[in-house]
Amino acid sequence: MQTTTDGQSSDTNSDPFRSSRSHTNQGDDTQREHSIGGATTSGRSNQQDQTKIKSMREDAVTASPALNTKPECRYGTKCRQQSDQTHCERFQHPAKTASPGATATADASNMKEECRYGSNCRYLSDPTHCDRFQHPTKTSLLGSTAHPSDQLSNKNLDTSSSSHSHTIHDDDMQKAYSIGGAIALERLSQQDQTTIKTMRDDAVIVVPGTYDHIDRVLAKLNIKFTVVEQHELINYPFRTYQTVYINCASKFPKEAAYRLREFVEKGLHIITTDWALRNVLQVAFSDFVKHNGQSTRDEVVGIEVVDPNHSFVSGFVLAAKHAQPQWWLETASHPIEIVNKEQVKVLIRSQALYDKYQSDAVIVTFDCGRGNVTHMISHFYLQRSETPNARHKMPAQQYAQDIKASDNITKLISKDGQNLNYAQIQSSSTSAQFIYNLVSNRLNSTKQSTS
Repeated sequence: MQTTTDGQSSDTNSDPFRSSRSHTNQGDDTQREHSIGGATTSGRSNQQDQTKIKSMREDAVTASPALNTKPECRYGTKCRQQSDQTHCERFQHPAKTASPGATATADASNMKEECRYGSNCRYLSDPTHCDRFQHPTKTSLLGSTAHPSDQLSNKNLDTSSSSHSHTIHDDDMQKAYSIGGAIALERLSQQDQTTIKTMRDDAVIVVPGTYDHIDRVLAKLNIKFTVVEQHELINYPFRTYQTVYINCASKFPKEAAYRLREFVEKGLHIITTDWALRNVLQVAFSDFVKHNGQSTRDEVVGIEVVDPNHSFVSGFVLAAKHAQPQWWLETASHPIEIVNKEQVKVLIRSQALYDKYQSDAVIVTFDCGRGNVTHMISHFYLQRSETPNARHKMPAQQYAQDIKASDNITKLISKDGQNLNYAQIQSSSTSAQFIYNLVSNRLNSTKQSTS
């Protein structure tokens, strides 16, 4: 089994315009056009665009270059697929005119998309990122004023506003998850903590994706897991005591989705995020849930617990007593449409999500045969948080006081979290709590059976 992803069987959900993905996650996808890591804004094309492109492809246009009858690519010179031969055979792009004396290197550089973070980009040392995005040269920076794209102020992507202070630094969220994980672990009983420490190596299976990174969170929480690639799922020897965590990805083998359904009915549990709604659940569990056809923006929404007595969300009520937790949504995340309203339970909802996209479900769960499926519209790895009110702007220590955390947590925040705010710790600790709850409940219910 490999620990990095390979190209998989494609599905209709692949989208080359989830632009913020291009900042990290080297080699996650065969298209290798976008990834996640520390990026914060995105530009997935909408569903209408995808339908239009799909329709053009299905019409089998075989235009002669001489007649110039190929349809024009709607993204023109800014198209990120100009290096894709199949795409260029179907769509026409404006010809590039080289400036006098321009070198081949300069031409190649001009074909790159300009990095919207400019000289402030954190990935200037990442060769994969720099192969795809153009940055200002050191010479051009001398005496030049800051370009608007260097700032996190693109109004079209709603990445800043006067009432919301973004906390988007990846290193901050890494620290937040370390502290949030410690807070969440304290909420577990000693028995649950021991169960997690002694769990099987293969009790948790992680299927790598393109955009979410549950493996990062599990590592921070010291939860053991085994990595199984998408294509390996088709023949993987599942055990019914296992839980499979499926990261958000641009595509997923349909055969693997159908096989997961088969084993869920026998007792397997699966946890999915974001685009897995369309690539996995809508394929093999369409009698329960599906994508409602809309797409979110890159945004942070307040969440609230629907069923406080459900074991999966234990601890959330206390966490939200003084301020509503804020969870991040990736651009073009898929809102959930519940097909089977009798069997599908909404565990966490968001009023803001409903107001914008006519679906309030953030986390849903349902039994299928002897197994269970849990899906969340967001990612396990929350890249950032926001501070919509005064309490969210308070230091992390205030959150520790609000939930009556132990002295050990207070000392940990004093040592490692002095620069973190309330919202960051609240977001990371509730995300970590959800994962701990999932794992401990599953381990206790199966008693590590080898059935």
